[in-house]
Amino acid sequence: MIISSNIKKYRELKDMTQENLAEQMNISRQSISKWERGDALPSVENLIRLSELLDLSLDDLVLNQSEFPLPFDYGTFKSKWVYFGWMFMPIFFIVNGLFALSYAGEGWYYVIGGLLMGGLIQETAMVDLKRYYNYFTVTKTGIFYYSSKYYIPKPIKIILGVFGSRQVEFVSYKDIEEMQIYFGNNGFQGFNTTVSYRPRQYFYNRELFELRLTLKDGQTVHLNLDRAFFSDSLERRYFLAMFNYFKGQNVPLEDKYNVINSIEKEYSIIDEAYKLKEGF
Repeated sequence: MIISSNIKKYRELKDMTQENLAEQMNISRQSISKWERGDALPSVENLIRLSELLDLSLDDLVLNQSEFPLPFDYGTFKSKWVYFGWMFMPIFFIVNGLFALSYAGEGWYYVIGGLLMGGLIQETAMVDLKRYYNYFTVTKTGIFYYSSKYYIPKPIKIILGVFGSRQVEFVSYKDIEEMQIYFGNNGFQGFNTTVSYRPRQYFYNRELFELRLTLKDGQTVHLNLDRAFFSDSLERRYFLAMFNYFKGQNVPLEDKYNVINSIEKEYSIIDEAYKLKEGF
């Protein structure tokens, strides 16, 4: 549990033993031990006292919002091998086809087949290879996001992203007028229908889920938030911490789909967003 691990972590950072902390709180050492093991939870009064003694806000003590690694890449893959794993067969066909062109005209069939296979994987597979270039990076002073000044075919953008050569723009927090968490809740027609509204296995038919930045110069920047759908992702783990950091930078946030509340209380992001649909 977050509370349990935080009590132990910040107690040790203060160079306090369980006995020291228990003495200052006028409780038994066994109570501290039970809290740190997760066998029991502190009362509200004890939580307030703990936050004072450990020099933490209640949010930091309970929600773990103080830990946010910067810079933070939201949405990208951690390895190039995801790309090569999915694209091995298309690349194999294309390379063999190119070699075959030198002695047999049939090599074009392999090249075309490899290109078609690669395009099909990129558009309909269970993995969104666009994550190699359309992720954003949160830093201490602002956000880096993908932006191309001229047209580049999607396969080329993916390859450039794989090798760390994507084109980016930077926006500082002071240049952001407002942030808005947007969830496209227009596809679901009601419970007990044939329309599924869970996070799709296939990225191409998920609800649109993004962070929209309205800049002071009138521009709007769209940042994909899909990875928060997955409870085991780093993006989901640090979602609250990220928006807490934005709040600390005095950036106004609109969250009319209650995404922050859903993640904080471990509700389904999708269920809660659809409940807010007009006429639901």
